Amino acid sequence: KKLFAHHLRLYGHKRHSKIGRLKARIPKLKWKTKANFRDCGIFTMLHMKSYMGQTAKRWDYRLVAESKQQCDMLRLLRFKFATKILLHEINVHAQKMIRYAEEFDKIAGFEKMCKVVDALKNMKEREQN
Repeated sequence: KKLFAHHLRLYGHKRHSKIGRLKARIPKLKWKTKANFRDCGIFTMLHMKSYMGQTAKRWDYRLVAESKQQCDMLRLLRFKFATKILLHEINVHAQKMIRYAEEFDKIAGFEKMCKVVDALKNMKEREQN
């Protein structure tokens, strides 16, 4: 809060001192999780995309409470956000990512499935270490 107020002061914002004195509150969000420490970046990006100044009670971006369904929704969002980042025009490696995806599409079904399974195993090993 102090850092943000300092930033505003540097740019001459007239409310920098008021913001510096505000008391922070943590809203009680319907989609709060107790066990998910992995998707904080996804939650942050979803918050930035959907927050329009409304109160926590009125803020609904269609994410259900912590459950298997929420995990599935977060997996899809992770895929969606990663795809947008990898393929965005400002990403200097976007064309390379498109070529990789096209090469992966050319692989036969069984070999493709083996590559996906290997990638998932590697991901789980990285998470454990």
